[in-house]
Amino acid sequence: MQSLDFTAARKTSLAASGALRSRGFRVEDFEVEEEHGAVLDDLFGLAGGLLRVRCCSTGEERMYPTGSGSVWLGALLMDLGRGHFARAARGGPDVDGARSARPA
Repeated sequence: MQSLDFTAARKTSLAASGALRSRGFRVEDFEVEEEHGAVLDDLFGLAGGLLRVRCCSTGEERMYPTGSGSVWLGALLMDLGRGHFARAARGGPDVDGARSARPA
């Protein structure tokens, strides 16, 4: 069961990184962590955990509930569209390691 949790957390982290990359952000400038625990579950009534997305260069941080039926990815994309993390570093390497052609 632990490996299932690790696999799900890894997929969540990859999806969040992909969303940031698709908007032109340098993924290396972000910490993306999914936290699980009885304290979080009890405090927030979470079934799957909490995804924390933090921009290292600006200190801006957003949190999204995860788990079955959650809409965390849509909420992250909407936040990016609203300008959250707008001051973060942009134009990082793409998936293949080439420099991004997106303007800064």
